Amino acid sequence: MKFPVCEYAESEAGFYSQCASCPIDSSASGCALDELEDGTYLFEGVTPNGGTRALFYFIDNEGNRVKKREAMHVEIHELDEQDHLITILYGMVDPEGIIYLKNSGTEKAPDQENIQ
Repeated sequence: MKFPVCEYAESEAGFYSQCASCPIDSSASGCALDELEDGTYLFEGVTPNGGTRALFYFIDNEGNRVKKREAMHVEIHELDEQDHLITILYGMVDPEGIIYLKNSGTEKAPDQENIQ
């Protein structure tokens, strides 16, 4: 599965890598994310874990919510059609994309041991 559909960059299969490090402003036409008033970013569409949308929380090293370009870490909440939380993904923002750290579920990440 490629996620999300982006007009600017190809994604890694099943990961959010291009959104985590993308230099394109979310207000630009073609961006897969919408910045919300509270500073979170929203993707609407099918998510890798079967949700219908995902919320991105970008934070700095002190735990403050920041703009995507200023972030060192990202927390992604996948939600279903009833707004129930399906999974939480944690990662570090890197110029090459998101580095997968931990999934709130029990499944293993590809090529990595799941940290519990």
